[in-house]
Formats: sequence, structure tokens, C-alpha cells
Amino acid sequence: MRNLLFIISAIGILWLAACRERSTAPPTSPSPPPLSSTPEEEVPADFAAFYRQFHADSVFQVQHISWPLPGQVTAQEPDGRWKRKSTYWERSTWRFQHAVDFSTGEFKRQLRAMEDQYVVEIIAYASAPNYALERRFMRRSDGNWELVYYADMQER
Repeated sequence: MRNLLFIISAIGILWLAACRERSTAPPTSPSPPPLSSTPEEEVPADFAAFYRQFHADSVFQVQHISWPLPGQVTAQEPDGRWKRKSTYWERSTWRFQHAVDFSTGEFKRQLRAMEDQYVVEIIAYASAPNYALERRFMRRSDGNWELVYYADMQER
């Protein structure tokens, strides 16, 4: 079933807050807005609560990621060009992903649900929509959601 996820077309997502260093006092991050979508992109009802907790609780986040987490990074080649490379994100080096404040208009998000078992999230710069991150979530056999794919900010 996870292999199906990798076949699904890639959609980008933002790694905005994950790159921030946490200070000794945790920063206040905005709550993610309610997950609304167009009729063709409806997400399962229980996904919204999971999504809010995923961005509010670092322990919950780590527990709801399939380790090692497959995905992509953008790496600079010796000739200076940037290239996408497959990777596996590890628990020991994972940086907590905070909620993104979409109310500023700086970023846009797309959510796509597939078969009520998968949700693909893309977060892109509003001014440069071809630069985006991608996260893929899958419902586990116990009914809980988990992050199963992460691609950092890159040109799509």
C-alpha cells in the first residue's frame, strides 16, 4: 500500500518552520487554519484534528512519521547547479515542523485526498508557485494518520 503512495503524482510542500532553530523557550507558532478545500479536494474529517496536533506537539509528530522517512532534498552539485536527490529523513536529525501561517498570503496550500487513505499537501510560495514542498500522509491500519513522504522546498 505504501508503494502506491510513491506512484501518486508529486505535489510540493513547504519546509518553512522546520528550518528554524528552536530557542530555549518554544516560539509561539500560529495555529494552522481550519482545513478547507474545494469539493474535488476534500480531506477526511479526522485529518484536520490530526494536522493541528501534528504541528503543535513534537512528540506526537515524531510518533506519527514512518521512519526512515523517504523523500527528496535539493543539493548543490560541484558545478553549482541544484539537483533533486532521493533521501531518507532520520528521526535523530528530524527538525520539528511548525504550522505555517497562511493568512499572510506569502504561502498557498493545496490538499488532495485520495481514497480516504492518503492526503497529499503542497505548500508553495504565492509569488513563485513553482517552488514548493510536498508532504504525503497515509492512514495507518489502526486508523491514525502518519507522514510517509517529505520533499523539501524545491523547484517543481
